[in-house]
Amino acid sequence: MEKIYRDADVSLAPLEGKLVAVIGYGIQGKAQAANMRDSGVRVIIGTRPPEESRSRAEAEADGFEVMSIAEATRRADVLSIQLADPAQPSLYRAEIAPNLAAGKTLCFCHGFNVLYGQIDPPRDVNVVLFVPNAPGRFVREKYEKGEGVYGCVSVDNDATGNALEIALALARAVGSTRAGVVELSFREETEGDNYEEQVLYGGVIQLMRLTYRIMVENGYPPSFAYAKAIRSLRSVVDVMDEVGIEEYISRRSSRTCEYAVRTRGPRVINEEEMRKIFEETERGEFAKEWMGEWALGMPMLHRMRRTGRASDMEQTGRRWREEFGK
Repeated sequence: MEKIYRDADVSLAPLEGKLVAVIGYGIQGKAQAANMRDSGVRVIIGTRPPEESRSRAEAEADGFEVMSIAEATRRADVLSIQLADPAQPSLYRAEIAPNLAAGKTLCFCHGFNVLYGQIDPPRDVNVVLFVPNAPGRFVREKYEKGEGVYGCVSVDNDATGNALEIALALARAVGSTRAGVVELSFREETEGDNYEEQVLYGGVIQLMRLTYRIMVENGYPPSFAYAKAIRSLRSVVDVMDEVGIEEYISRRSSRTCEYAVRTRGPRVINEEEMRKIFEETERGEFAKEWMGEWALGMPMLHRMRRTGRASDMEQTGRRWREEFGK
């Protein structure tokens, strides 16, 4: 079993007297900045210019000192990079790299750009990673309840001799060591995350869509099909997370459900294709394809968004939430 770091194992001392700049104030940046501040860490926010940043005014309203990314880089000892992956390389080259100094720490929220060479930090700065395994809203809600979200840390370059301790201190300040934090490599975090998003998120969403479509095509009321395809799954996943899959299947579900799960589930899943996607991810093919799509302005992604928003299932979902609540 890997080493699990908890509050008792981690100190905030590596951040004492240091200034942390959260670069980007999106869903994750907003939550982590608030948690760090509430943990006693000095935090500033670096964003793009007001005309380019919708979140700048929000950060100011939340009581943070907000400035340009370049100025935040110059002032801070630790930079928590919370920008979207595709936006990072150009902003890094223009505003972060020219203002870095030896001994600073770059903490990434995802290893993508470092692993695939889109960002190449100098060897005299720490390059670390800290990722809480949940959306920002959940990270904040858990912290406010005195709880935390499981996370991971990683060290790609240790210039100061205590890079891991700094990464762990950030994890504690955000609340993740309350639940537990493990150490991974940048490759493991990045490719594991890429694989999860393709197979788990992509696969589950496709299962939902196909369940809805097949039921509607065969005469079921759209509202009933929507409830079966989406709403039922939410409560089931919560129970499985709480007690374990086998406990749920064997003791918390009906025997009809158990028989259906054990006999039909393997027929739905294409294990060969899942393994193929894993291999593609490890060869960097997914990353190359995504970077090419971004460079072209995301034409395929925009088309798929339009198609998805216009689908019958999405229209049914809007009506369903109005009628039956969120």
